[in-house]
Amino acid sequence: MKFSRSSLLTLGAIVSLVLGIILRFAFLNRHELWYDEALSVLLASGQRLSYQAPETVPVALKTYSALLQIPAESGLGDIIETFKNLLKGLLGDPHPPLFYLSQQVWMRGLGNGVAAMRSLVVLTSLVTIALSYQLGKLVLGRQGGLLLSALLALNPFFLAHSLNLRMYTLLVFWTVLSQWSLLALIEQTARGDRQPLRRFGLLGLLAIAIAGGLLSQYLFAYSLLALAVLAVTLGRRRWLQYGLALAAGVVLALPWVLWGTRQQINNRSDVLSQISEAGGWLEAALRHLQGIAQTLASQLVLGHWVTGMAPLEAAIKPAAVLTGLGVMVGLLVCLWGLYRQREYRLLLISFVLGILPLLIALGLDIVTYKFTVGFGWGRSLIVALPGCLLLITSWLMRATGRWQMPLSLGLLTLYLAIGAGDFTLRDRAMFQTANRWVGRAPSQSTLLVMNSKAWGNVARLAYYVNPDYSVDLLAVPPQTLPAALADVLDADARYQRVIWLNAQDPVWAAPQTAAEANQLEQTVAAVLDRYYALAETASLSGTMDIDQFILRLYESL
Repeated sequence: MKFSRSSLLTLGAIVSLVLGIILRFAFLNRHELWYDEALSVLLASGQRLSYQAPETVPVALKTYSALLQIPAESGLGDIIETFKNLLKGLLGDPHPPLFYLSQQVWMRGLGNGVAAMRSLVVLTSLVTIALSYQLGKLVLGRQGGLLLSALLALNPFFLAHSLNLRMYTLLVFWTVLSQWSLLALIEQTARGDRQPLRRFGLLGLLAIAIAGGLLSQYLFAYSLLALAVLAVTLGRRRWLQYGLALAAGVVLALPWVLWGTRQQINNRSDVLSQISEAGGWLEAALRHLQGIAQTLASQLVLGHWVTGMAPLEAAIKPAAVLTGLGVMVGLLVCLWGLYRQREYRLLLISFVLGILPLLIALGLDIVTYKFTVGFGWGRSLIVALPGCLLLITSWLMRATGRWQMPLSLGLLTLYLAIGAGDFTLRDRAMFQTANRWVGRAPSQSTLLVMNSKAWGNVARLAYYVNPDYSVDLLAVPPQTLPAALADVLDADARYQRVIWLNAQDPVWAAPQTAAEANQLEQTVAAVLDRYYALAETASLSGTMDIDQFILRLYESL
């Protein structure tokens, strides 16, 4: 039986969709929670206000474990109070509340297990993939919709975020929904369709999508601006109507903006200071280029591989820049190919939805002397991902001729290899290992020592170490640890075991040099050697730079 190229392309897209769904459920519990995911659990539980950073006196680890689940409630009043505490706890976080609110509702039904919590993100990603089919179908026809949804399903960056307990998958959902709603409205006008119920429904969806996006992540504003440009250019016959729908979405988000956002800005001014300009104009220009290159490399090729992987962490960043420069050339080829084929409408739509948000963000960075484009390995601008994939899909469908099928299947295969490799070749099980070490003698009194008081590390430790074990935690910055540990061990109360979790990147108050870090490590070891014998050592590494630890078990002499 002989298949046509078109049939093979359709079959390949369907198989890719199925594989994308399978991978999400297969990898649901593959990795431990990473740093920010543990913060998501703490914030979603509504107990952020009860969190107190560790001091120089040991505290029972189960004290923190209790904060990672919904608190005990006796009635409706307690439930309302928990939701209020969630919103108040967010005033010290740089993100809007919608993701955390939805996650708390999910936790109430399924609990705080890793698979249970991530399942909401996975389901959101599946709905987003289905919506992307509708978006592609509207612009390119059925086969174009299949190819766009297949590319999104296997895209390594979106796959990683589909299994990440953060708001970025929800943000892509609102982005695709808003894009489809606006284009469906424009298409309805072009057809002369006068069905008022459908039009009002689409206008309502557009407004809800705008509000949802703004309440999920503030940088959705870049997508909002792109939609406004599209409404004025492609939908100029009814631009005012579309503009009012966009404005209605902004109005729906205003209560949080007026109450919460202002306080967040005051409380988290440090976020902007982390991405401020340093150096002259040439250095700034190179950093802007590096940021946009790494963002494109992450979103369209490398996925989460750019987050560092021993022993490749030193090489992956420059490789990401080079890859990103290649992606820039590829996107220019796509734009030029559509122009050559006189696909002006497709060119406009894909440029505005995919490239324009990046250009707006880059322009604002240049004007304000910031570097937000490259912040977070590309996730801060994930709103550009659907549009960029739409640009690539449009080029594949309309400008590649006989190369359409091999190029499309080749890109899908590349995405499958990179995305699956991220989860099968890289592991993250540092804190589960710590739990196993404690569990060897669960009844023995154990002091768990960590040279980091970063709340993401404390929360992960509390999440994975069994709260029924007799464990106290001493978590302080590296410079404070030798004296604090000496005070604890010189006291009358003695622990039967000490497990030292030595973070190679403590996140906060890290040593300035390797020599300083080595000196502090030797000092801590000398304190422990007074009372304990080193029994075992293990090096632990995860998928990110902050996941590197050395675990040491000390037993009484």
